[in-house]
Amino acid sequence: MTQEEIINQLPTFLRNSATYSLIITNLEGKYIYVNEVFAQRFSFLSNQFVGEHISFAIHPEDLAKCGSVVEQCFMHPDQSFPIEIRKPSNLENEYHWTHWEFSLFKNASGEPAGILCLGHDITVGKERENKIVQQDERLKQITWQQSHEVRRHMVNMMGLYKLIKDSNVLTASEKIEKLDLLLNETKELDQIIHAIVERSVGKEKG
Repeated sequence: MTQEEIINQLPTFLRNSATYSLIITNLEGKYIYVNEVFAQRFSFLSNQFVGEHISFAIHPEDLAKCGSVVEQCFMHPDQSFPIEIRKPSNLENEYHWTHWEFSLFKNASGEPAGILCLGHDITVGKERENKIVQQDERLKQITWQQSHEVRRHMVNMMGLYKLIKDSNVLTASEKIEKLDLLLNETKELDQIIHAIVERSVGKEKG
């Protein structure tokens, strides 16, 4: 298809979108159309995308996922399918997350001509999602510390206190030894409590 034929098949609001990247690939996975948004965002990769294979603008680990979604487009030609893929942020091997909708692109005769892809950046949302996951993991670690480590020291401290208080057979030196053990348990518990507080606000060391 010529560029004019492709443009005639596209709604004006998609071609002129200032927010969404719009690309169309042929049946071989090569670009046959990119809108201005996509061309500007990824201009560091190429100044002429048409004719290039899409693989150079997708994280290698996401290519197989793209292939699976393309298969779905051919199996269900009147539906669109969502996919999240990583796109290059620069030439330093850094990537950012993007969300796309893939659908079958047809020519004027209604025959499959390629895949239409509409996408936008979701990096901020992904970073928030990752923070939530990290916070959840932090809370799990805090819960484990509270239910195991704190309780262990509390049990030891109560046992030592009872032994010192109720025992009539301990010598003076033995009582001092038990008091030292009690003090050590208290110090270790204090360290654990400080670690829990630091972890709860995201300041854990290491």
